[in-house]
Amino acid sequence: MDMVPERLKLMAARFRTERQLRRLSRLPSAEGDKVSFAVLGDAEPSRFWIYRKLFNREGVFHDQMHELQAMPLTFTVQLGDMVSKGTPEHYEAFLRGLRRVWTGRPYITVIGNHDRSRPNGKSNSILYRGLFGKPNYFFDHAGARFVVLDSSAKRVTKAQLKWLRMALDVPGRKIVFTHMPPVQLSLWGGVGRVHELGGFVGGAREFAELVSAAGVSRVYMGHVHAFGVQDHGGVRYVLTGGGGSALFPSGNDDRFHHYLTVEITPAGIRDRVHSLEGKVFAIPHGLVLLPTHEEKKRRWWSLR
Repeated sequence: MDMVPERLKLMAARFRTERQLRRLSRLPSAEGDKVSFAVLGDAEPSRFWIYRKLFNREGVFHDQMHELQAMPLTFTVQLGDMVSKGTPEHYEAFLRGLRRVWTGRPYITVIGNHDRSRPNGKSNSILYRGLFGKPNYFFDHAGARFVVLDSSAKRVTKAQLKWLRMALDVPGRKIVFTHMPPVQLSLWGGVGRVHELGGFVGGAREFAELVSAAGVSRVYMGHVHAFGVQDHGGVRYVLTGGGGSALFPSGNDDRFHHYLTVEITPAGIRDRVHSLEGKVFAIPHGLVLLPTHEEKKRRWWSLR
C-alpha cells in the first residue's frame, strides 16, 4: 500500500530532488566558475509547545528563507529536520509554508531524524523518499562535487560508506552535506551517553577517515541547534543548526538562529554566517583548533 497521500505528492512535486537538480543543471556551470549557495540548518519549530515558548520564536525558518531568496545565490541546501515529526500533517504544513517563500531557486534537501516516521527510536524514511526522492545522492556544479549523505538513522552503514567512497572518487573540490555530526570527533553535544544525542555513532570513525582520505574540503552538518567549526584530518566540519529550531541548552555556547552563505572560487572557499539579527561574519580561513569554553565565547562573540 502506498503510504504517501496523493495530495502530498502533488504539493511536493516541484521540490523533488531530481526536479531541483534539473533546475540546477540548466544554470552556467563551467569548471572554475564562482558558485555561491546557502546552507540552512534545522527548521522544525518543535512539536512541544513548552519548547517553542521557552527556546524558540515563531517564523524563523520562513524569515531566513525569505531573506536569502534576495541574495545572488545559485542554490540552497536545507540540512534536515524540516518537520518536527515525519507525518503527513507535519509535511503538509511545512510544504505550504515553503511554497509561500520559495522563488524558484534550486532547493536541495537532506533528510534529518525528525523527517523520519519517528524522530527517535525505530523509524523509516518512506514518507520523505516518497516526497523528495533518494536520501543519498550527489551532483556536480562549477567543477565541484556535492554529496548528500543520509545519517538520519544515527548511523552510516557499510553500504553507504562504499557508495560515498565512489561518489568522492573524483578530482576537484568536494563538499559533503549530512544531518548529524560524527560523534567520535567529540566536537559537540556533551560527553558519554549525552554526547551520543549529538550525532551518529555507527560508521563515524570510518566516515571521518574516508572524507579525509578523499580530500573533502567541507562537511556541513546540523542536528545540534548551534554553530561551530572544527578542522579534523584536513577537513573542515561546520555545524550550522540554527535554521529555525528551538535553541535548547545543549552545552554549546554558540546557540543563535543563523544560516550560512558559501562562495567557492578558484582561490578557495569562503563561509559567512548570517544571524537572524542581521549580523554577518566570515569564518576564518586558517586552522580552527578546538577551543576551551572561555576561548570559544571570546572568539565567536567578538566576531559578531
